[in-house]
Amino acid sequence: MDFFNKLGKKASETYQVTKEKTVKFSEEMKLRSKINDAKNKITDLYEEIGQCVYNQFKTNLEEGKEDIANKCEEIAQQFDEISKLETQILSLKEVKKCTKCGEEIGTKDAFCSKCGKEQLQTEKVEVKVEVQQEPKDIQEAEVTQIKNVEEPSNEENTKNEEE
Repeated sequence: MDFFNKLGKKASETYQVTKEKTVKFSEEMKLRSKINDAKNKITDLYEEIGQCVYNQFKTNLEEGKEDIANKCEEIAQQFDEISKLETQILSLKEVKKCTKCGEEIGTKDAFCSKCGKEQLQTEKVEVKVEVQQEPKDIQEAEVTQIKNVEEPSNEENTKNEEE
């Protein structure tokens, strides 16, 4: 019986490892898909900018510069998004990039295996966040009619305060 218990335990452990790897792989593929979408968006924006520049050249007008600037800003945002997604992929794979050559290395590696550059060591810091719950006794009220009520003038207010 001991043999079957060990076999069952080993099968369970193998299943857990496989499950974790599958989840990580799936997440990585989702991130890579988002990166490809962002790259396609950048290509489309480049094309739109080219069309705007050509139209400006063709008509000799200064119009459209604002549109081009907006598209350039959108391209910069897409590059930022790609960078964030690539960082998430590295984190998922539990690797980092060498600060000198860009080679992927283990997060705990002190030196790059390609160029030998010493790497900065990062420490994980746990942050505790307290979430305050909103009061549950909030009741909604509906205003159906508002009457015009005149406020007393300043003279009447000062008289009332003096008394």
